[in-house]
Amino acid sequence: MTTDIPERTSGRRSGPRAGVREAILRAATELFAERGVGSTSMDDIALRAEVAKGSIFYNFSSKARLVEVLMTEYVHEVTRVIAQAAEGTTGVARTRAILAALLREVQEHPQPAKVMVAEVFRTDRSWQDSASAWRDAIMGPLTDALAAERGARPGERWRVMAAAQTGAILTAGMEWLVFHPELAYDEVLEAALDSLGLGTGSRHHES
Repeated sequence: MTTDIPERTSGRRSGPRAGVREAILRAATELFAERGVGSTSMDDIALRAEVAKGSIFYNFSSKARLVEVLMTEYVHEVTRVIAQAAEGTTGVARTRAILAALLREVQEHPQPAKVMVAEVFRTDRSWQDSASAWRDAIMGPLTDALAAERGARPGERWRVMAAAQTGAILTAGMEWLVFHPELAYDEVLEAALDSLGLGTGSRHHES
């Protein structure tokens, strides 16, 4: 566990009691979502978090490390939520449960979701492994569910199908939150699932 070095800075947070690490992560997530990782400087993060820039380097050593920590923590959250949603389900019901959990994650944590979506296909980043882990956390269970539903072994075809489903849910979620916030979660979920042939009115529907 890291321990923050107390700082004497005018009007800025210092020491472990002030939750410096959490403040930095929160500020970085907000800025990465608003501006993108590349357009956000350490000075920007320090200003938003109301900490000295030295605190960021002490806790995370670099911006790249900060991004990796942010992604890793979000991967753990997504993995937990999807596993919980999929438990006890099979077939199409399992696929729907995973996608429903993913949409709920976008609703409850839109900023890290936006960062992940923006960074997941940037293969030149030092944090690519963390971004790939996020893809695996979502598409691994979906790939297995799709293959099992059709009595096949998981393979690249099912992985691409899982990517298509994931993309549809993420796009629908962002569209909803940015342009149609008046809609209810259930309305957005059903519209997204209908577009994938997984809605309650679909021929794939299971009771």
